[in-house]
Parts: sequence; structure tokens; C-alpha cells
Amino acid sequence: MNWIEWQPIYEDIVRRLNLDPKKDIQATQLLTELLIEVDPEPILHQLENQIKDRMVVICGAGPSLETHVKMLKERSDYQDLVFVAADGAVSLLLEQNCPCDLIVTDLDGDLNHIKQATQNGAILIVHGHGDNMDKIQEIVPNLGLVLGSTQVEPTERVFLWGGFTDGDRACYVVTTYAPKGIILAGMDFGKIVGKWSKPSHESHFQAPRRKLVKLEIAYDLITTLFDRTDIPYTILESVPRTDVGE
Repeated sequence: MNWIEWQPIYEDIVRRLNLDPKKDIQATQLLTELLIEVDPEPILHQLENQIKDRMVVICGAGPSLETHVKMLKERSDYQDLVFVAADGAVSLLLEQNCPCDLIVTDLDGDLNHIKQATQNGAILIVHGHGDNMDKIQEIVPNLGLVLGSTQVEPTERVFLWGGFTDGDRACYVVTTYAPKGIILAGMDFGKIVGKWSKPSHESHFQAPRRKLVKLEIAYDLITTLFDRTDIPYTILESVPRTDVGE
């Protein structure tokens, strides 16, 4: 994604969520410094090889994810699917003994599960923004070979694919590398948040107001993305939930 093309979209998000762009820039600079010794080119090449001409499943952490993954495991081409986890969705994939080939995260998910999946071979893209600099400082040095992502102007070590939340950013990453098709699983965009989004939750929970705005932004970004691409895609239908906590 070209920064000039992305900038007005980002500025609209800043307005809708009252973000501080200076902090996003600081997070990008921090992530750049921490990844300065990591050569991104081999990882980018691996990422492209993983996605190009493949059927890719992008897993959001919505409450329908478990049902969707179980359904996908019944497909005849299940072994050929590439699974991408948006942050906490990695926990469900591990629980279901499902492959995880790529994780797109701002480090809100279960870090032990993220590390386990990367040890199993998943490519890891860590996102920097104004609210997660402490986590970046603490966690990124121990993650090994990872890619960095940003929502502001990119650097030589931190890349701009587009997208804002982990789920829609995963969509932007995947479409960059010409997949055969895309399936969106666990992307509910509703008022209930999947328990995998935050390790502190044991059940699905009502989305707070700010989260609802983020889900609206994610929906807008994904809709815009797929409107301008010719990549075939399917959004799996949301499943009504009753197991919702406070």
C-alpha cells in the first residue's frame, strides 16, 4: 500500500477514534529500531510463496470462529488451505489442531500461543501503534525473525500493507500476494466479541463502544478492499451466540 494512497484513509480513522498520529509514528520508529538486525527480504519472499495462487482462510477472533473452523476442516481441500490468524484467533487454531501459517498481531492475543505457533512455523507480522509500545519494547526482542507493520508512513523495516485492525490488516496483507481465493472465517462484525480476542476473557463478551467503532472501520476497509480486487472471496455467515458473558 502506497502511503499517499493510504494517508487520507488513515486520517479518517484518526478522526473517528481520536488517535494521536505522533504516537503511531513513535511506535513505528521503536519497532524499526528493534528489527534493525532482521533482514525482512527472506521473510517477505516466504510470505509471498505461502500465499500466491493458494486458497487462504483469514480467521478473525469473532464468536463464529470455532464453528467456521470445524466446517472448514470437513472440506476435501482442507490440507491445501493456508490459515491466517488475526491475533487471538491463533488460540482457537491451536485448540482445534488446525494449521496456522501466518499471524497478524498487535500483541493483544495470548502471547504463549503466538510463540507456540511461530515455533511451529507460522510467519509473524507484528503491528506497531500508539497504544502498544510497552508490549513492543518488552516482547518483540524475544520473538526472533518477524516482520513489522504500521498504519503510518513505513520505514525500511516496518511495512505498510493497509488495514487498521488485525483482521482487516490481514486481508490487506493477503491480497498483496495474489492468492487464488480468500475465505473470511470468524469475521462477525457484530456486537459480540469472541473470547479469543483477549486472554483475560473466558467467554464471548459485549463489545464496548470503542470496539464497535473499530469493527465498523474494519468492515468498511474490507468492503472497500474487495470492491477493488478481482480475487474471489467468501465471508462465512455469522452464527448466533448465547454463551456471552458480561
